[in-house]
Amino acid sequence: MTQYLGNAFELPLESATYEALDDGHEVAAGRTKVGELAGARIGLWEAEPGLIGGVTTDEIFVVLEGHAEVTFEDTKETISMGPGDIVRLNAGQRNSWRTSEKLRKVSVSIPVS
Repeated sequence: MTQYLGNAFELPLESATYEALDDGHEVAAGRTKVGELAGARIGLWEAEPGLIGGVTTDEIFVVLEGHAEVTFEDTKETISMGPGDIVRLNAGQRNSWRTSEKLRKVSVSIPVS
């Protein structure tokens, strides 16, 4: 069993799309599971520019490249992020992501039971 999980800039991502909140078009995205540790999922995720929404899981991530803003509906807090930023998300928060430059992040998330 190897301890090397891959290069975060070179690992291929599975294609995914999200419906844009502002114009109904699709926003191209990608994701892949890199590994697991004690029930937590380690993954890569990226999204092209656009406005998408969702509900968070318990997650910590590091932005590798790109820029985005995340706004949380319950608190109206907005976080601007770019390369090197470390962000903590709490499970169950409704949010919107406005990606201004293709964003790629590596994350550790704990599935909600």
